[in-house]
Amino acid sequence: MRRSDDTLPVTCLLAGTARGVVLKLTEPLNAWGGLDADSGVIVHHSHPQRGQCVAGRVLVMPQTRGSGTNAQVFAQAWANGRGPLAVVLGAPDYVLCAGAVVGRELYNVTCPVVIAEPAAHDALNDGDGVTVGATHGSATVRIEAPAVSKPRQD
Repeated sequence: MRRSDDTLPVTCLLAGTARGVVLKLTEPLNAWGGLDADSGVIVHHSHPQRGQCVAGRVLVMPQTRGSGTNAQVFAQAWANGRGPLAVVLGAPDYVLCAGAVVGRELYNVTCPVVIAEPAAHDALNDGDGVTVGATHGSATVRIEAPAVSKPRQD
């Protein structure tokens, strides 16, 4: 669903602006035991993006998995400077938002959190350079530098 201007409408859960490179997760992430808050690396043994680092990235994922501890793990990652710059979700996640609010209030780290409809979520690719702009009145994700696909090596 890439629009002609590469701007995708999203819904704001937590306001802010961030610019970075997309890390797109293909499955939900349970941060408790699945994300190392000290390094920002996904460590869950069966997650498809195990070994990838969320630090300094625009994290795009369908949703989180698990309980309220996700808020604590993400808040600690932001406190350590190893959290994502922004989060684009496929479904609302108020537990993750609670962690982002803690990061903002206690650690002075602003991480916008937005929800993308399925077509907009699908339009975001791992490696895209994007800007997330979210206010309580409007929110968008602008694709500024589409990911360059790697040539196949047969």
